[in-house]
Amino acid sequence: MHIIRLWDDGKKHITVQDIFEKYSGQYVVEGVRFNSDNPNVFYVFQGFKYKKLELVDAPKNDMFINALTYGTIAAGNQEVFEYILNWIAFIAQIAGQKTRTAIILQRLQRIGKNRFTDAISEMFSRYCQPNISTIEEFTGTFNSVIENVMFAVLNEMMNYYESKKGTAHAMKTIITDKTIRINEKNQPERRAENVINTIIVTNNDYPIQLDNSDGRYLVIKCKAVHRVDHEYFNKLSKRMDKDFYDNLLTFFLNRDISKFDPTDIPMTDAKKQLLNVNRTPVDDIIIKTIRNLKMAFQYQRQAK
Repeated sequence: MHIIRLWDDGKKHITVQDIFEKYSGQYVVEGVRFNSDNPNVFYVFQGFKYKKLELVDAPKNDMFINALTYGTIAAGNQEVFEYILNWIAFIAQIAGQKTRTAIILQRLQRIGKNRFTDAISEMFSRYCQPNISTIEEFTGTFNSVIENVMFAVLNEMMNYYESKKGTAHAMKTIITDKTIRINEKNQPERRAENVINTIIVTNNDYPIQLDNSDGRYLVIKCKAVHRVDHEYFNKLSKRMDKDFYDNLLTFFLNRDISKFDPTDIPMTDAKKQLLNVNRTPVDDIIIKTIRNLKMAFQYQRQAK
């Protein structure tokens, strides 16, 4: 830079090096964050691809919100439906904040699971990984795919006993930790903010290993309301234009989540099934002992 002359001020030739040394302080930032209100911090988040409208045109999103999300994804469960909507709204309204939970969608193929996640991915498209096909991209040696990503879809996750040991622990770290170690090929290792929120889509019965105290996963067996319903999905696809996504984003940005706690996860039959499968012999002994004590206590009360 010192050999590039810009002008002569009468005393010396001004070079690029001179300008850099004089004004370099103006280009120094205090740090780098995914999102920040501090003007002295460089932040990655620059707003969404789609715009917030003055009002939501509800009919624009009715097929997606009520038919697909409520009927298929939430399987007609109102509590689960409300949680899903609040979970997405939380990500949209507090960009860069983790829910510290993940959603698992189970069921047959061709019922609309991917149509649902594709729409949410497009809404978050600047900060999204819509189709991570292997768990190794999350938990493997090279994991830069998840850096500065606020929403990701892990597709076709295999049964946990078919995956590598330690997958459950690695997923726990990704879901809950605020920072993450990033390994990028041919680059030095670095620490980064962990802002990712994940939906896991699978056709398998046992995609993740859960313990009895789990507070991270909402597990849903989706309902095959529109399976192979080409007319419905063709009609839905035709509605998914820019106006649709503007309205969808506005719907989530306007949703009241003041009382929403992402860790207050609805218990579903699908999750109970996973918990039962993952019970250890010690768990069985404890459950049996508690059941026997309860029966003995009831017998004593009746005897009195």
